[in-house]
Amino acid sequence: MKVLVLGGAGYIGSVLCPYLQSQGDEVTIYDNLMYETGETINTTCDLIYADIRNAQQLEAAIAATDTVVHLAAMSNDPASELNPNLAWDINYLANKNIARLCRQYKKRIVYASSCSVYGFSLEKVFDERSELRPVTLYARSKMYSEGLFLSPGIDSVCLRFATVYGAATNPRFDLVVNTMIGTGYFTKQLTVNGGEQWRPVVHVKDVAEAIYLALHSETLRHRVYNVGSSEQNYRISDLGKIIGAAMPDVSVVENKASADKRSYRANFDRISKDLGFKASHTVADAVRELLASFESGKVKSMGEDVYYRVKYLKKHPVENKTAVKQAVRQITG
Repeated sequence: MKVLVLGGAGYIGSVLCPYLQSQGDEVTIYDNLMYETGETINTTCDLIYADIRNAQQLEAAIAATDTVVHLAAMSNDPASELNPNLAWDINYLANKNIARLCRQYKKRIVYASSCSVYGFSLEKVFDERSELRPVTLYARSKMYSEGLFLSPGIDSVCLRFATVYGAATNPRFDLVVNTMIGTGYFTKQLTVNGGEQWRPVVHVKDVAEAIYLALHSETLRHRVYNVGSSEQNYRISDLGKIIGAAMPDVSVVENKASADKRSYRANFDRISKDLGFKASHTVADAVRELLASFESGKVKSMGEDVYYRVKYLKKHPVENKTAVKQAVRQITG
């Protein structure tokens, strides 16, 4: 089928789009390339260089596709807090139009939400029936956007991702597992801040598989699914131990004091029962993947601004970013 991936040039999209192509889908990326530093995007997919707030271009793109995957957003809590009005504009208000167009043109949309909509708890394990109590602006924008896409008449699936990790063509190192692995490799020391906080995590390749299943499933008993695996609910201290064991030349240091008190666990039974989803990648896999990226020179250091959403947006505000001169398809074979 034809799949339009909004925000397809980002971290998840750089893994999802080639995966969909490998499964026989015809993929078009719709992206403003805000994290693209060069003049080309390295993809074999068709590309529409545009912002999701451009109503005219967006309508033409949605009308021409079979299904939509919506990954576009100012991602994570700190990035949204940099410019709250802009974050609300992109992460919620733009979705009103996207929801309307998907209803009008009868397109299934898979919306990338987040397990952060549940809020935080040291005791609870959240499932899809749990009360939503988002704490941050980013999480609230996800919750309210879910409401838009779950409105009557829209063929939608909302996927609440655990914290994503793993290597990608467009990597990020402001995600807890990737941060630990990268810091360990480049500094030979891994500092575990706090340690008792719980965090559900999921490999980016498993996220791609979940999106594929949601796109292609003919029958859906539910429209909201947590994406991850119950086996990968980890304390931060446990993540440090797993990564440290896979990198024996790295010393693991515990810092009991931590400003990040976010803690929550999630249940992932529903997506397994309904869609047959099973997470098949582990944190140990991510260690091997990222070490290969470092050692091959694909990632030369963790210092690049583009690997960190807040760091990059401080230097390259969305509203001031100049257009990429030539956004073209770069065939890589």
